[in-house]
Amino acid sequence: MIKKVILLSLLFAGLLNAANINTSKNLYKADEKVQVTFAEMTGLNNDWIAIYPKGTDNAWKNVLQWSWTNDVANGNHEFRPLAAGEYEIRAFYNNSYNLEAKKSFKVTADGAVIATVSTEKDSFKENEPIVASYDHMSGNAKDWIAIYPAGSSTAWGNMIQWAWVPGTIKGTHTFEKLPVGDYEVRVFFNNSGVLRASHPFSVTGSNFDLSSEKETYEPYELIHANFANMRGSASDWIGIFEVGAANGKDNAINWRYAKSLVAGTLSFNGLPSGTYELRAFFATKHKKTIAFNVSNTVAATILYEDAENGIDPRWVHYAGKYPVTLLNVGAQGSAHSIRHRGYWVNGSNPSGYYFPFGDPDKKMKFLELDMRIGNSSHVFNFGVIVKTKLGTRRVIFASWMNHPGNDMSGNATFRDPFISGTYVHMHPGPTDYYLATRGGQFIHYKINIEEKLRLLEPDNELLKITGFTTSGGDYDNLSLVSQ
Repeated sequence: MIKKVILLSLLFAGLLNAANINTSKNLYKADEKVQVTFAEMTGLNNDWIAIYPKGTDNAWKNVLQWSWTNDVANGNHEFRPLAAGEYEIRAFYNNSYNLEAKKSFKVTADGAVIATVSTEKDSFKENEPIVASYDHMSGNAKDWIAIYPAGSSTAWGNMIQWAWVPGTIKGTHTFEKLPVGDYEVRVFFNNSGVLRASHPFSVTGSNFDLSSEKETYEPYELIHANFANMRGSASDWIGIFEVGAANGKDNAINWRYAKSLVAGTLSFNGLPSGTYELRAFFATKHKKTIAFNVSNTVAATILYEDAENGIDPRWVHYAGKYPVTLLNVGAQGSAHSIRHRGYWVNGSNPSGYYFPFGDPDKKMKFLELDMRIGNSSHVFNFGVIVKTKLGTRRVIFASWMNHPGNDMSGNATFRDPFISGTYVHMHPGPTDYYLATRGGQFIHYKINIEEKLRLLEPDNELLKITGFTTSGGDYDNLSLVSQ
């Protein structure tokens, strides 16, 4: 128990290094057991290692042999002999398929000797020369060695650097330094393009960097984090934390993987006023922290319809047979509200009503309103039309997504949001508003539209909310709010 507490403390403090895995040698015979050592794992009981055919993805179906690391950060494991071929031993944290480290090796049939190639280390800095070692070449005067982008074909046009290794069975070659990226060193016999052996390696930036686009943001303005010289690993990530919070995804306000990129920008949903921190991690290892602020400004509100002076003439009734009507009852003790009626036609509700918001400021991110279904219809939805960085979208909130089928018991089951076509974002209502309002009462909603948009398009950005749309319901105090 003491050991696990210490390991957990190290994990959440971000003090563990990136994982490392290795085999006792690069070339095994078909009857030999494969000896594997691992280091800098988390030490938790869901870490695991596995053998895969080289070139396959991390899916479980490709696993040939595997083992838990059994609560240790540094250890070893012996795997059964393998058939002749090329393989990789890979390491993973916490029962996931996010690759933390790998090492390639080969198995020969009947002890036959085949070419091998490796690099001095698996990761070089961008200002370092690349030292490669080769063995079991053919000895031909036109045997050669080259560097290619990882995953590329052996076509000559993909080659980055190359050299002859004339008449040499075993030796080393030093290549010039390379920019940040993932690569493979490959060897070939007798001036041919037939690949004899390869080994992956990466080049990382000499200094990792993390920065915030701004030192101070407006309330609920998107937070942009810029990074450079990440490892390019699937487990690299950046999170937003309250000042003083412990490291770890569970303690983050919001976090995102860095998409296996070495450099780029991640955006995060906006926040209320306060002081926060951006933190970057290589798996569990904390790399850098940047502080930023969200200003304390007064909320702005635009009221579009409260029905106290009659029906606003900007309402557009574009589908269905019932016009907009004025009710002599409203929300929160007000005197009036607006009714939009839906109705059944061939199993669907074709009603449609629209209210244009004009050209509101980008900071107006929240839709605020009081609504009820009343007796107008329970087959309806409401939402907004928005302009975004990726084009126009319609973000809809549908009561039917809260109570599947005819289940009106009050045991609401929220269905997952989805995109219909390329334009419409469908979300369950903030509550099951059919069940909540069918007794005649209004219910108040305040919805962060940009946050809902980014649930389905995490890299999209709200530019403006241009209008309100519904297919039925009673509404009062229809507004846009900045925070």
